[in-house]
Amino acid sequence: MNQTISAATRQAAPLFTSPLQHGAAVPLGRWLGLGLLCIFGLGIWSNFWLQEQVFAAPGFLLRAAGMPLQVGLIVMLGLLTALLGLAIAAALRGLYGEQHPLLSRCYVALVAAALATSLFEGTLLLAMRSLSVAFLASGADGNAYEPARALLAGLRNGVHFPDKLLGGLGVTLMYLLLYRARAIPRLLALAGMLAGVLQWIAVARELFGLDVMHALLIPLGLVYPLTGLWLLLRGLPAAD
Repeated sequence: MNQTISAATRQAAPLFTSPLQHGAAVPLGRWLGLGLLCIFGLGIWSNFWLQEQVFAAPGFLLRAAGMPLQVGLIVMLGLLTALLGLAIAAALRGLYGEQHPLLSRCYVALVAAALATSLFEGTLLLAMRSLSVAFLASGADGNAYEPARALLAGLRNGVHFPDKLLGGLGVTLMYLLLYRARAIPRLLALAGMLAGVLQWIAVARELFGLDVMHALLIPLGLVYPLTGLWLLLRGLPAAD
């Protein structure tokens, strides 16, 4: 009886592990690389193009109502990139979770938290567009809408920057997991961890009333797509 139980215990595979550890790592790595490149490209489009249009002078109160497509795209791209990030985290958890259980769980938890903040930020953006529509339709004095404008803008910034902090910390843990698993060149993984820390420092300044240091975002802007390209071309090594 004990032998039967022991045999069953040995045969039981950890959740998300067995399908990925037997010959699927290389093609999976290529899919993960494509996912990283998509996250990078869509994030650049949303943050530095679409959002610049909506929040440019004279501000969202006058502009957002006339940009329903841009606002909708910002919300959809935020959710899509967050879901892609969660899928990547789940795949890496499945591949390396048995060897690095705590690290992989923390990584998945951070990415899941980033998905929640993305949902909340998207809700606030839609509320800002609705306020802009109401303001332009009423023809009222802008001062009457100033409290609501300031409240929504503050809430949006209050979610946006912590969301980016969660993203930077999640990226750092991703590179740490890839480093520990020897899944990519160690120099590339170390560069990714350093770039993630610099991104975190650049964005965290906003929490203390300082401007974001965009120069500190450049290393991550170089390492992240390079990692995606590496995985797309080489894949991940098969797990032992």
